[in-house]
Amino acid sequence: MFEGGETLLVEDYAERVQGCAQYLTRLLTDQGTRVDNPVDEPVAPEESAPLELATDCAIVELDVDPAPGVTAAAVDGGSACLLNGRSFWAIAYRAGTIWHRDRVTVFEDRDPLVLEALTQSDAKGRYAQALADAGVVRERELADLSGVVDVLRELAEWRRAREAVERAAPGELVLVDGSLHPGAFLPASLVVPVHELALARGVDLVGVTKASKLRWGRYAPLVLRVRRRAEAEVGPDARWYLRVTQDPDGPTGPPAWRSEVYVARLASRGAYAFRVDAVRGHRSPQELFAVLAGLSDDPAFLGYPYPLARVHQLVSLPGHLLADLRRDLRAAFLREGLPSDDVDLVMRDFHLTLNA
Repeated sequence: MFEGGETLLVEDYAERVQGCAQYLTRLLTDQGTRVDNPVDEPVAPEESAPLELATDCAIVELDVDPAPGVTAAAVDGGSACLLNGRSFWAIAYRAGTIWHRDRVTVFEDRDPLVLEALTQSDAKGRYAQALADAGVVRERELADLSGVVDVLRELAEWRRAREAVERAAPGELVLVDGSLHPGAFLPASLVVPVHELALARGVDLVGVTKASKLRWGRYAPLVLRVRRRAEAEVGPDARWYLRVTQDPDGPTGPPAWRSEVYVARLASRGAYAFRVDAVRGHRSPQELFAVLAGLSDDPAFLGYPYPLARVHQLVSLPGHLLADLRRDLRAAFLREGLPSDDVDLVMRDFHLTLNA
């Protein structure tokens, strides 16, 4: 028996919580002007320096254009890791497209659910194969092989984005979930031709990022900082946008990428602002954002383009579906003759037992 100890009924961590909040508050109120160029959510080519975004960059108020007769396609994908064996994975993903016009979804299409089992060596080969199937060359190796499911989903999304741009008529919109810029494992040779096709066809290609990693200054979230500034300058109930990247039609000429990056709030009562990427067909920024605002007034998703919300519902992998898939996978293991004890060891995560 140990002596001299004291019984601690409830740990007092209030001062530590307060200290953490004080430190983060200082970071969030940083007054720098630099917008970083993170590799997993770039705003410019990889070799580019961080952008300087002065506090006098214009915040432009928006009108709302219902755009009668204009069709908008929306593309998204859903993915999940069903089984993480550390050296092997069972993954699931799919992508889909909806077409929306005059406040009605007129067509929707979803890929069959893809289920794949991959070892570490399989994942490397599957990544290379997927890029080859898309007609591009691998530029780097996957650092986290368990992330191959996200790359495969994104490749499916970009295939559908290209198909939507090919099908869209001049003046129509193609919306995608996330950034329009190539990420760490999507080569520019895959993404840029879709931008060029949209420009050639006069189609507005728009990406909306729900949770942006972009930073203003050292650590302050860019979207939060821009929103606070907009509330002070144009009011808390205004619709607005702010351009982050340079004007491609400005005096310095086209940038390396034609995709422009903005921060925008698309509904006067919307709780969120978003990073919005745009490859503009024939519309000016003011015209494009007025149309986006006209698509973002559904009360269930206020401030977010409804077609993207609808396609997310079409392709997402909700918890009940994942539970069914894992149950079916377990039953399939048993039919294949794998002992039930081994099945349990493979499919259980001991962290869940410890955290219960």
